[in-house]
Amino acid sequence: MTTGPSHVSLIMDGVKVSQATFIVATTLALIAVARFIYTYVRARLQFPGPPVKNIWTGNLDQTMADNVHEKWLQWNREYGHVFQTWNGLFSRVIYIGDPGMISAITTSNWAKSAAQYDGFRPLSGDALFVQTNHEKWHMQRKRLAPAFQPQVIDAQYGAFAKHLTRCVEYLDNAAEDKSLVDFSSLHVLISLDFIGDIAYGMDFRALTPGTVSRIPQLFEIVLPELMKCGLFPLRARFPILKQTRAMHSAIAELRLMAEKA
Repeated sequence: MTTGPSHVSLIMDGVKVSQATFIVATTLALIAVARFIYTYVRARLQFPGPPVKNIWTGNLDQTMADNVHEKWLQWNREYGHVFQTWNGLFSRVIYIGDPGMISAITTSNWAKSAAQYDGFRPLSGDALFVQTNHEKWHMQRKRLAPAFQPQVIDAQYGAFAKHLTRCVEYLDNAAEDKSLVDFSSLHVLISLDFIGDIAYGMDFRALTPGTVSRIPQLFEIVLPELMKCGLFPLRARFPILKQTRAMHSAIAELRLMAEKA
């Protein structure tokens, strides 16, 4: 079999096209890498924060730790009211402790981050708090509106005062014992006591030390892990870790108790 000049010409043209395609693809890839590096470095310099030991894991070794609340306080004192941590190369969390900025943020409308809200969905589902669909949100809000009428709120002040007093006593005891208090869990537990009182007429006594109620025990399992899932949503979606699987099991038990109630 012989190869004529036309065949050789076609082969050479094919090689040239392949070379050109490779050069274009390589150039585009280099541009994309350079752009990413520029964006990443610029973001790293935008706010202060704890040093990143590993660019692939960022500060996850610290933000996923059980004593992360202590870290938040330490970083606020060290880096100021606005600082950031990194979840790896592609994600970061910006912490804000300035009252003026918090007021401006919380009194304005902002687009909800679907990825961030996914971290809370194992417990909240599609409830109003994590609803990103505006039509569903409007429908849920309309259904809940009667529960927030002024006369309804006024009738709940007594129960609120009772549980708030119990919360203050809890903090007083913690101060005397010089023990740490997880405020994120504390807020949920006092809310649980309040809701149990006004909605079910039951005293869960979630803030009572040594309580035997199963519900507070389940929330003690759920809340610390849920906070981590809110920070790193993939942790909830792919429950590889033992703590995450325990959280899902506890949430399933809570849902079953709600259905029976």
